[in-house]
Amino acid sequence: MDPRETQLLKNDPDRRVWGMGPQPEFRVSVTLTLTDATCLWNAARARLLAAPGGCEDMVEETIGPMEAPQLADCVALLCAPSLVPGCSVDDYWVDAMPGLPSQDAIAA
Repeated sequence: MDPRETQLLKNDPDRRVWGMGPQPEFRVSVTLTLTDATCLWNAARARLLAAPGGCEDMVEETIGPMEAPQLADCVALLCAPSLVPGCSVDDYWVDAMPGLPSQDAIAA
């Protein structure tokens, strides 16, 4: 591609498909093993309280109370991708692995 064409594409709102076709996509996968539910919940709580408008009601609504934490929501909150220069996040999700103990069993 001619460098002059590249300059014109820098302002293209659809950066996934330029004159050269689809841009490369990358998938990053991380598998976590929960070792301390209370620690996870406290870290997620701290992140929520540090956010603009963060309050205890937001904590309970988002990740549940400490006595019955929504662990997948805690992980999602703490692992949400931050901006990577030159990239955009197309998708993000958290799955619980099959066969894991229930949240009640973990909290007990």
